[in-house]
Amino acid sequence: MIGVIEQTAARILERSPGAVVRYRLLRDVLKIAGDRPELQRARDDLKHSRCIRELGREQREDGGRGAFHSRSTLARQKIPSTEVGVERALSLGLDAAHPILRKASAYLRDILQGKRAFPDYPEKNDRWPTGMRLFPTSTLSLIHPDHSLLNPDRELWSEIAKRTFRSGSYSEADEIEAHAVLTGATVKDSYLVLCGRYQLNILGSLPGTLSARLETALLRWLWARPGGIGYLEVPLGMPPPERPGPFDRWLASLEMLSHLFPSWVGFASQVMKWLAKRRDAQGFWDFGLRPSSGSFLPLSDHWGNEQDRRFDWTTRILILLRRFYEGA
Repeated sequence: MIGVIEQTAARILERSPGAVVRYRLLRDVLKIAGDRPELQRARDDLKHSRCIRELGREQREDGGRGAFHSRSTLARQKIPSTEVGVERALSLGLDAAHPILRKASAYLRDILQGKRAFPDYPEKNDRWPTGMRLFPTSTLSLIHPDHSLLNPDRELWSEIAKRTFRSGSYSEADEIEAHAVLTGATVKDSYLVLCGRYQLNILGSLPGTLSARLETALLRWLWARPGGIGYLEVPLGMPPPERPGPFDRWLASLEMLSHLFPSWVGFASQVMKWLAKRRDAQGFWDFGLRPSSGSFLPLSDHWGNEQDRRFDWTTRILILLRRFYEGA
C-alpha cells in the first residue's frame, strides 16, 4: 500500500499543486530528507501561500489571537482563537522555527509562567484552575512536545491516567478519586475526563510517558466510547457519516491518535481499509465541502477549484494512510 500512496503523491506533484500541498507531500508522504534541495525549495515557497499570509496577518503582536480556547464570535477574524491558530499553522506545514509559531510559543510560555494572564473569561467552578493550565499546556505540546514547561502537567496527567486505569480498564470512580486527591476538581461528566483531546495531547507528547500496557488500555477505552475523543465527539471504530462536520472530526480524531500513540495501528485496521477504498475514478479522494469549524483544510488557496479541493483531501488522506501503514 505504501507504493500506491507514494505513486498517488507523485501524480499530484506532476500537476503543479499549491505550495502547501507540494511541501506536505514531499515532507510527510514521500519523506524527502530535510537537506534535499527539492524540500528546501518547497519550504521556501510556503511564503507564497495565501493561507499562511492570512494566518500571519491575523496574529497579534503578543503572539496570540485574542480568545484562547473560547472561540471569539465578536472579533472579525478567520482564526477564532489562539489554539486554532496553532493547529492551523501546523496543518499548513509550519514548524517551530517559523515566525508564526515562534511568536505563539513565546505567548504560551508567558501564560504558563504567569507572566501573562490567560485571556478567556474564567469559569466559576473548581475545574477552572486545572482547565486554565490544560489548554495552553496542550497547545504548547503541539509545537514543542519535549519542552520542560510541560513536565509538571505531563506528570500530573500521567498519574491521573495510572490511577484511573489501575485495574487494567477505565474506572470512572478511580478517575474521580484521582482528581479529588491531585487537582481538587469535580471531574464527572466534564471536559477534564481523560478522553479529552487536550489531556491526550499532553499524555502522548513525549514517547514513553505511558507504559505500553496503559497506552493500550487507554486506546481500547477510547475506541469503544460512543463519543470517541472529547471535543471531537465521533465514534472512532466505524466509518462516519460523509457530512462535512462529523467526517472532519472523525479524520481529526484519527490524525491525532496517529501522531500521539503508536498502538493506534492495532485498533484502526478496519477503518483505514475503508478509507483506502474511498478513492474516486481518478485515484484521488474528494469528500466535498469542508466544515467551517475545522482547522486542517484548506491547504490550497483556491477551494472553488475542484482540482485543488481534490488535491487537498487527497494530501490529508495520504498523510494519515502513510502513518498507518508505516506503523502496521
